[in-house]
Amino acid sequence: MAYLYTQDVDYLKRAYPIIRTAARFLAAFVTKEEDGRYHIFPSISSENWGCTVDFKLNKDCILDLALTRFVLDAMVSASTILGQDEEEHRHWKEISNNLASYPRSRGPHGEVWLAIVNAPPEHVYNVPITLAPVFPGEQVGIVRGAEFLDIATRTAKTIRLEGGNDLVSQPLIRARLGILDLAWFKGQIEYCMLPDGVSNDRVRQSGGRYGLTTDFDFMMRMGLWCENFAVSVVLNECLLQSYTGTIRLFPNVMNLGAARFDTLRAVGAFLVSATFDGNSVTRFEVLSERGAPPRFVSPWKEKQIRVVRSSDGKHMTAVADGDAWTVATQPGERYSISIG
Repeated sequence: MAYLYTQDVDYLKRAYPIIRTAARFLAAFVTKEEDGRYHIFPSISSENWGCTVDFKLNKDCILDLALTRFVLDAMVSASTILGQDEEEHRHWKEISNNLASYPRSRGPHGEVWLAIVNAPPEHVYNVPITLAPVFPGEQVGIVRGAEFLDIATRTAKTIRLEGGNDLVSQPLIRARLGILDLAWFKGQIEYCMLPDGVSNDRVRQSGGRYGLTTDFDFMMRMGLWCENFAVSVVLNECLLQSYTGTIRLFPNVMNLGAARFDTLRAVGAFLVSATFDGNSVTRFEVLSERGAPPRFVSPWKEKQIRVVRSSDGKHMTAVADGDAWTVATQPGERYSISIG
């Protein structure tokens, strides 16, 4: 991930052996079955059922599948960039392309993802594990994995969460899907806030690990949970998303209002700044650290794009690239993007 956002090849060289070790373990652990798919067994849905009788709930946890694909895809890209491990590269790619499908079932509100094969479609979770393909798997979102967008959105809207460790992960996933209500998010933060302004965990749902008589405040006295130190990332994802390699401004504006940000880092080694007046984008600037061509979705629908290099006022040519645009840049230069 650090390489994607910085394009630092030296860092990638240092990280590569560590990630390769993980990829080799995963490649050895998965099993190719008669259906031609690679399955993960045994597997456990985190903090839910553990090892079960006859291993009924111990195959193809959705989190394991999503993160296995994430790691293998990262290694395919890294090995290509560094020109290493050509034979293993092919094997990693073959496994990733043929991993078992994410488990799913039809519940009261339609088809949803399951935490693991044979899991019930209705369950009270402490973390949104059934949405792992969205985050941390990063395979589904507004502009990625369109074939899964409906089931991901339905799962996000109907998942039951008890308030264990989802204060950041649940709204982050909703932002990635473009369905986060920021007024709701603010209410959750305030409900879980300590006097010093740090947000922790409070019980929100019974029926899972917590009962009706559980003290709703018991976790607030148990120290701070590391999951909650990244609250700001939810706001960042509402302002800018680039994890797919394409820059998208203000992808989630439900109850956002007017907003601006400066120098948020984007994939490709770009620092992006923008202003939103509550209805449209009024400023869009990109600082190119490495001179790569940024790929961005126009925040002005089908209108033409004008790109001006800030250092000398030169007009650059923006080229349509599918549903996005690209433009040539130089290292260290800042570019202003507006309606053409």
